[in-house]
Amino acid sequence: MAAVFPEGIHADNTVYPIVPGAYAVVGAAALSGAVTHTVSTAVIVFELTGQISHILPVMIAVILANAVAQNLSEHTHTP
Repeated sequence: MAAVFPEGIHADNTVYPIVPGAYAVVGAAALSGAVTHTVSTAVIVFELTGQISHILPVMIAVILANAVAQNLSEHTHTP
C-alpha cells in the first residue's frame, strides 16, 4: 500500500498515512489467533498497542483467520 500511495490516501480534505507497522500488527494478531484458535488475541493486541483505530482491522483479521484455521484443521472428534 505504501508503494502505491506514497503520500497516503487523500479523502475528505484529510491525508490518511499508510503505516506498514499496522499491517504487521494485524498479520501477527491473525497468525496468533489462528494458531491458538482464540479471539482473545485481538483483545491482547489492542491492549498492547493502545490504538483504538486498529481494533476493527485486528478483529476482522483474527476472526477470519480463526474461521479458516478451524475449517482446515483435522477433526478427530468421534461421536
